[in-house]
Amino acid sequence: MLQRGSNALRRAVQNTRASISTRAPGTLLIQGMTPSRNYSLNTVSTVRKTHGLGSTQLFSAVQHDVVTVRGPQKRIVSNLDPNHLKMSDIVDLNGPVRPSVRFGGSVTLLNYHHTNTHIPFPPNSRGFFYYHSRPGLPAGAGDIRFRVVDSQSAPDSAGDLFANGRDMLDHTGHRPWHIHMLQLYTTRNYDPIRQFLLSQGLIDAAQDREIEQRVSVSNLKSGGWPILDTISDTFVIQLPMAVLRLAFIHGECIVPASSVGYRLHWRDARRRVYQGAAVARLELKKAETNKMFYGVKEGEVVLVLRILKLLDPVSLDGVPFRLPEGNDLIQGRSPNWSWCTSLDRAQRLGIITPTSLKKLEELYLDKNASIEATATKGPPL
Repeated sequence: MLQRGSNALRRAVQNTRASISTRAPGTLLIQGMTPSRNYSLNTVSTVRKTHGLGSTQLFSAVQHDVVTVRGPQKRIVSNLDPNHLKMSDIVDLNGPVRPSVRFGGSVTLLNYHHTNTHIPFPPNSRGFFYYHSRPGLPAGAGDIRFRVVDSQSAPDSAGDLFANGRDMLDHTGHRPWHIHMLQLYTTRNYDPIRQFLLSQGLIDAAQDREIEQRVSVSNLKSGGWPILDTISDTFVIQLPMAVLRLAFIHGECIVPASSVGYRLHWRDARRRVYQGAAVARLELKKAETNKMFYGVKEGEVVLVLRILKLLDPVSLDGVPFRLPEGNDLIQGRSPNWSWCTSLDRAQRLGIITPTSLKKLEELYLDKNASIEATATKGPPL
């Protein structure tokens, strides 16, 4: 009897092994082994749930317990139009340091921030990728952003969820994380996003060719400097700054990173040097006296940098930094002079062109324009 029982048990084990070979690839028999992450247990008989370990749920069964190896989490973007989003367009970027995201038919590896090492996306990075653009701007303007949404809320629609969300910020905490439109043409890794925008009709073939031609002529390369979609855009800088580099999208051309100014800083009324991030923008200013700018005569028009907001106003001495009347001009090499550059130099370096100069003149030199009135206005970052 004992021998017959052993033979029956041996045949049962052999039959079980044979049944595994007929299963779909990627399954294997678990024998006295606890499954690790990215595994799930399937059974062919009655199943009862036991415990959850992380994102993996463990199950037990009477017989034929098998484990299926899951592939990487699928992050599929099927739409970049913020006006036509669906709940299925929500993507979760948490997990790997460089998550892979499928845009259309191709996969792209995304970086949150990279210097010497890759920094992962922040916790709760769950939301919608979308194409951010503004009407009336030159070809090449715009970017891809990520709108973080509240996964605990129960909105009526994906549009409501998007409207109540917020753009994910970059590693500084002061600017939206984004992939600029020009990066889609200078970084091969982002080509699937460019092709996906085309397939969705968010840019057409003529725009695509124009941007590609403008980028090729400009010899633009990827970098960490701000890109201004229009000359009046605000941007974030870190003060004090040895060299300010900006890239520009003008109506006439795209200008790669240009050295706009050197040794920039700002001191308050107590002569303390501000150290931190600030929101700034380029403006035209007519010298009110001979002593306002170094080497500039009264009445001469120059290009200046205006600080609109101090983002790190807390100081070591406990007295916060404050801008006079809400804004002030950035200072240059000497604390006694505000920074400026001549219009000739600005045009020679491509900082301004005829169309951008005209726009600045309308904003800051027109008889009806007021620098003080427009000092706190400007498009969102």
